[in-house]
Amino acid sequence: MADPKTFFPAVTAFIAFILTLICLFAGTQRNLLDSADLLTLYTPESPSGTTGTAHNFYSVHVMSYCQGTLGTVGPGAAGASRNVTSCSSRTILFSFDPTAAWPTEITQSKELNWPRVISDDFHAFRISSQSMAVLYCIGVGAMGAAVLVRASSFVAPRAQTGLFEFGFLVLGSLSISIASIIATVIALEFVALINAHGDGSNVSAKYGDKFLGMTWASAGLLLLGSIACFVNVFVRNNTPVAEAPPKDEEE
Repeated sequence: MADPKTFFPAVTAFIAFILTLICLFAGTQRNLLDSADLLTLYTPESPSGTTGTAHNFYSVHVMSYCQGTLGTVGPGAAGASRNVTSCSSRTILFSFDPTAAWPTEITQSKELNWPRVISDDFHAFRISSQSMAVLYCIGVGAMGAAVLVRASSFVAPRAQTGLFEFGFLVLGSLSISIASIIATVIALEFVALINAHGDGSNVSAKYGDKFLGMTWASAGLLLLGSIACFVNVFVRNNTPVAEAPPKDEEE
């Protein structure tokens, strides 16, 4: 009978796999886990007399962004109900550009006083956000491979199964951990920059605590799974079996 401890790394990898998929595909369609965003950019209403439509918020995700209107606009806008109207096309090398998302008539309006430095902030983090998406994809592939390797051991048990599983878990753990660090820097530092530069223009941002919670939970599970797999492969399998003491010869 198989030792239940050998399945613990695969279980952690599977749970982390689900959490990472949620982080990766959230916001790729309208009302598809839109609340699990990396950050949300809150913008003022369109000035009267301008053409085009500027939305009240833009929720930025890993592979897309969604836009919509708020139930109430004011000091408590960050906690208002959100009505998502549309989402951008899904792409791995995604980076949010507020200047492209907003109509030209709105961003160039003197009445709105759009802080151009915010667009520069998004451009500065472009490579980081694109690298983050690639790392998430690598992590998803590594976690899926680790689960498949363990599942294949039921059909064709091999001595190298644990070693391959450990390699995929380490790759997934490194990828998701680095991606989580990048996401945290973007969510915290970037939001602080937007709030500082948007002060006085009614432009603000808020980081997504749900997203950060899920991505770090995934990274933590993969770390636990990697440690458990290391113990299974390199410690338990190499522990010498104690030999039974020799029986006393009958005199």
